[in-house]
Amino acid sequence: MDQRAGQPAEVTGEFVDLNGDRWYVIRNIDAMAPFFMSVISSDDHWLFVSSTGGLTCGRISADFALFPYVTVDRVHESLPHTGPKTLVRVREGDHDLLWEPFATEPAADAPLTRNLYKSVLSDRLCFEEHHQGLDLLFRYTWLTSKEYGFVRSCELINVGTRDLSLEVVDGLQNVLPAGTPLVAQTQSGNLVDAYKWSELDERTGLALFTLYSGITDRAEPCESLRATPVFSLGFDPEAILLSSRQLERFRHGGEFRTETLQRGIRGAYFVARSCELAPGERREWRLVANLERGQGEVAQLRRELADPGALTGSINRSLGEGRDELVRFMGAADGFQATAEEHVTAHHYANTLFNVLRGGIFVDQYNIQVADFRESLAHFNGRISDRHGAWFDALPETVRVDDLLARIKATGDPQLGRLAREYLPITFGRRHGDPSRPWNRFAIRLRDDHGNRRLYYEGNWRDIFQNWEALAISYPEFLPGIIAKFVNASTVDGFNPYRITRNGIDWEVEEPDDPWSYIGYWGDHQIIYLLKLLEHARAFDPQGLDAMLTTPEFCYANVPYRIAPFESLLADAKNTVSFDEDLATRIDAAVASLGADGKLLLDDAGEVVQVTLLEKLLVPLLAKLGNLVLGGGIWLNTQRPEWNDANNALVGNGLSMVTLYYLRRYVTFLDELLAGRAAFELSAAVEEWLAETLDAFRQQSVLDADEDDDRTRFALLRGLGSAFSRYRERVYAEGLAGTVTQDVAAVRQLLDEALVAIDRSIALNRQDDGLYHAYNLLDMGDDQVGVGHLYPMLEGQVAVLSSGALSPEAAIDVLEHLFASPVFRGDLGTFMLYPDRQLPRFLDRNRPDPAAVDEVALLRQMLADGDTRLVYRDVDDVVRFNAAFTNAGDVERALDEAGADAEDRAQ
Repeated sequence: MDQRAGQPAEVTGEFVDLNGDRWYVIRNIDAMAPFFMSVISSDDHWLFVSSTGGLTCGRISADFALFPYVTVDRVHESLPHTGPKTLVRVREGDHDLLWEPFATEPAADAPLTRNLYKSVLSDRLCFEEHHQGLDLLFRYTWLTSKEYGFVRSCELINVGTRDLSLEVVDGLQNVLPAGTPLVAQTQSGNLVDAYKWSELDERTGLALFTLYSGITDRAEPCESLRATPVFSLGFDPEAILLSSRQLERFRHGGEFRTETLQRGIRGAYFVARSCELAPGERREWRLVANLERGQGEVAQLRRELADPGALTGSINRSLGEGRDELVRFMGAADGFQATAEEHVTAHHYANTLFNVLRGGIFVDQYNIQVADFRESLAHFNGRISDRHGAWFDALPETVRVDDLLARIKATGDPQLGRLAREYLPITFGRRHGDPSRPWNRFAIRLRDDHGNRRLYYEGNWRDIFQNWEALAISYPEFLPGIIAKFVNASTVDGFNPYRITRNGIDWEVEEPDDPWSYIGYWGDHQIIYLLKLLEHARAFDPQGLDAMLTTPEFCYANVPYRIAPFESLLADAKNTVSFDEDLATRIDAAVASLGADGKLLLDDAGEVVQVTLLEKLLVPLLAKLGNLVLGGGIWLNTQRPEWNDANNALVGNGLSMVTLYYLRRYVTFLDELLAGRAAFELSAAVEEWLAETLDAFRQQSVLDADEDDDRTRFALLRGLGSAFSRYRERVYAEGLAGTVTQDVAAVRQLLDEALVAIDRSIALNRQDDGLYHAYNLLDMGDDQVGVGHLYPMLEGQVAVLSSGALSPEAAIDVLEHLFASPVFRGDLGTFMLYPDRQLPRFLDRNRPDPAAVDEVALLRQMLADGDTRLVYRDVDDVVRFNAAFTNAGDVERALDEAGADAEDRAQ
C-alpha cells in the first residue's frame, strides 16, 4: 500500500541490474497475495520461501532443517516467529522512531515500498523495503554455499540527504538445533524445546545450536555431537543474543545484554550495534548458518573466524564456485538461449532448471565411469557382476557409452547387455517434493560418505520420465537407455510401478495408519510418455531403434499386485487390485539373494526373463484396449487416477478420452514401425492375448454399425476385457509360457481394428461447442454400458490436437473454440485446466430428485417410517441422503443393514 497516496499500489515487474547481477523484480510485492518460491543451489541445499519472507530451508532432506519444515500455509504465516528479523531505531532529537522492515503489520502511517528480486539463475532471492519517511532502504539476500551453508547478505542504505543515527538489531529466529527429528519438529515442539541448548563463543561470535542429548525413548544414553553453527561477518556487534526474549525490551527503548547460554527455549541469533549513516552511505553484513557440523568442523570454523577477512574471501569463492557449477549444469542441459525477448529467455531457463532438478543431468556427457557402472551392476545382479569380474578389470577407467555397449555385445551375454543399456549416469536429480506436497518426501543426494560425487536419481514414475523426455533432447544417445528403463519397469499386465530410482523400482504398500497410502496403478499418461521417447529415438537414430525392436534384452517388473477378473471389475470397479503377500515375500527373498533384479520377472532358474522391445510395446497397448469403452474412452479401473489427483473421484467409474487420443497416435506409430517386417519372437501368453483381442474386435458388428448403442458397446467391452482377464489369469499363475514366432500381419490387423474403434470414439466425443471431451463417466447396467460427459478440460484439447485424428482445419477450429471457452482466462491471457464453474451452495447439495426417490420402494418406506439410516426429510421438507455416506462402501453397508432386495439395490 502506498500510504502517501492512500491508494492501493500498482504491482509491476521488470528485469533489472542490481549489485552486478541480473534480476527480475516485482515492485509493491505486498499488494499481492502471498505466493511460494524456491531458491536453487548447485549443491544439496533446499530453500522454500514465501513472498512474505517466511521460509523453511535445510540440506539433503526435510530431516535436516535450519528452520522447521512445515506446510506452505504455515510458512506464509511464520515470519513473526521464524526466520529473519530486523529492527532499526532511528534517533531524532528527543524522540526515537522504530522501524521493523517487512513487519507483518507495519505502522499505519509508515510510507513503505516493498519489492522482491529473484536472480534470473534462480539461485538468489532479495527482499527490499524502502521507508520513504526515514529515507532508509534495507535489503537482504539469500544465497547458498557448499562449504558454509546459507548466507543472508544484508544492506542498510541512507538514501536521503541528512545524517542518521541508528541502532540496528538483525538476526534469525527459531533456529533448529542439529539432530532434530522431522516428526518431532512438526508434532512435538515443546518436547524438542526441552532438549535445546544454545551457546555463544564470545571470542568469535560463533553460536552453536545443539540438543543436549538425543531425543529418544530408548533406555540408553544418547549424546548429541553435532551442531548448527551461526555467525556474522561485517557487523562488529556490541551485543549478541541467543533468543528473542529481549526484542520487546528494545522496542520500548531498552538496551541489549549479550546472552552466552540459553537452555530449553527456541534458539535465535541476533547481532546489535549502533551506527551513523551519512547520506548515500551503506552498511553491509552477513549472517551465515550451516547444518549438522561435527566437533572437528566447528573447531575449524572457529579458527577461520579469527581472520574475518580471509573467511569472507573463502565464502565469496564458495559462492562463486557454486554459481559457476549451476551455470555449467544448465549449459549442459541447453538451458541458455538468446532471444529478442528477455522474458522468453528467462522462462526457457526456468523450465529447463526445474526439469533438471527433478530428472537430473548426465554427469560427463556420454562418458561412463566404469567403477560406478560396476557398482550399479553388483547392486542389481551379483551373479552377473561376479561372472564378468575379469572383463571389468580389463576396461579403462572411463569409456564412452557406445563403446561400452559394443564391448558388452561382444561378450554374448544378453543379461549384461540389458543392465548396461538401462544404466544412466545421472546426478543432481532429486525427488519432487516441497511444503505444498508434504506427502512427497524429497532427498538431494549428491555425495557419498567420502564426499565424492554420487550418481543418483529418484522420482515418481510419471515425474521422472516426463523430465527425461526433455533431457533426452540434449543427450539423444542416451535415449535407448531411457526407453529401456521405461519399458523394463512395466509389468506383464501392462502397467508401471510408482517410483523409479537409480537402485530400481518401488511400489506402494498400504499402511492402515497412513491416509495417503493405497495401492493401485496410476495411469499418468503412460502411453504418451513412452511414445514421445520412441518418436525422439526414431528421429535421431532410426536404424538404432529398428535394431532394438527384436533384440531380447528387455524385461518385466514383478509388482506384487493382482488385478481382479473382468466380472469382478464389473461388480465393483473401485476395488480391483489386491496385494499378493506371498509374491511379495518371494520377491524379498530374491532381492536378498540376487540383488535389485529380484524385483523383476524371473524364470525357474532364477534368471531374468528377457523379451523383445516389440513385445514390451504391445503389452501396454493391449492393456489399454482391454479397457476400451467405445465412444467413452479407457476405463480407469486400477484404483488410481490419471495424471492429476483431481481425478481421484473418477477412479472406477471414469473413462479417459485423454489416453484414447494419445493411443491413436501410438497405434499409428507402431503401424509405421512394423512396416516391412515379417515376423518376430513373442511370448506365447502375449501372442494368445493378442489373438483373442483381435477376435473380440472382429466379432462385434458395432464397428460397422451406423448407430452405437449401450448393448453393443458393452459387448465389445466384454470381449476385450475378458481377453485381458484371461491373459492375466494365465500369466499370474503360469508366467509367459515361452516364446513363439509372431506374424507381423496379425499385429497390423489388430492396429487397423483398434484405429477404427478409436476414430469412432473420437468422432463421438466432439462437443456441441467445438471442443472435445477429456474424461467421461461410465454408467454400467445389465449387459449394457452408457457414457456420460463432464465439463470441458484443457487436457482433452491438448490430447486430441496431438492425436493425429484432426485435419488442419479441424485443429484450427478446436483452437478457436478453446479461446472462446470457459477454460480461457482472458484477464491473464492463459488457460486453466478446468473452468471456474458455478458450484451449488451448501444447502443446495445432496438433494436427490424426489420423484426418483419415490420410485424406490425401500426409500419410500424408510421415509414413511422415519428411518434415517439412508435418507431423511429436513425441516424444509427436502429429502436428503444421510451425510454419513461418504463413499459407495458406506451405502452398501447401509443397504445390507436395511435388508434391501436386489431391485432396490439396483435403483
